[in-house]
Amino acid sequence: MRGLAYLATVGLLWTWSALAFANVPIGAVVDNVSLPALDGSQQSLLSESNVSVFIFIKPGLEHSNAALAQIAQCQKELTNEPVHWCAIVSDRVPKADVEAQVQATGLNMPVLIDRGDELYGKFGVALHPVIGITGPDRKLVAYLPFAKVNYKTLMQAEVRHALKEITDAELDAVVNPQAVTVDENVSVAHRFFRLADKQFQATNYTQALQNTDTSLAKSPTAAASTLRGRILTAQGKPAEAKAAFEAALKLDATDASGTNGAK
Repeated sequence: MRGLAYLATVGLLWTWSALAFANVPIGAVVDNVSLPALDGSQQSLLSESNVSVFIFIKPGLEHSNAALAQIAQCQKELTNEPVHWCAIVSDRVPKADVEAQVQATGLNMPVLIDRGDELYGKFGVALHPVIGITGPDRKLVAYLPFAKVNYKTLMQAEVRHALKEITDAELDAVVNPQAVTVDENVSVAHRFFRLADKQFQATNYTQALQNTDTSLAKSPTAAASTLRGRILTAQGKPAEAKAAFEAALKLDATDASGTNGAK
């Protein structure tokens, strides 16, 4: 969070990262399930020996085609790399709509049909598209929600990092480009937010709430307010949780989780 250019990129990443895979933290082993594919075959979600990239997609969203076109381009540029690619779509989406989107975006990977939204539930997917990346050991090493800026660049860097083609420092240079210095409070707030998100995933709700409140005090964001609502919900405090979700909506009217939580 050292520059304005980075903030433009990371705004959506930060706002939505806590909601990308709500149920699967980084480092968790992902089950290699077999699912029916759009072409009628049966396909595995992951490779048992290589890096895997899987994308939850949903046709019809405003940014969906543009995002999938960038994903398709990234896959094309990495075509010689040992990477297993697939997309996942809910079985509630008409097959014709999925086929139309695949054709329109040039997506060239198996599209797996998630019957009964079982995978959606296991991962806790709340966004589209959202990309998951696992290593050869099937551990989740990264997830990437949609971003309006530098989406393909971020995706490619995360995949190359999973392949061990670039170092941690080189990945950080892509994710956190040096630019004009910004308010230190924003940087501090983000650090506390990330810590709170990890503590929430570990069900350490008391510490997570404390660090979320610290983040909000430094720099109020819809993401932190939404996380606060989720923590309070987990603690069995629905009235306080609703107030937090409503606060998130005031900060960002497009916050889907805030909308649902405020009902």
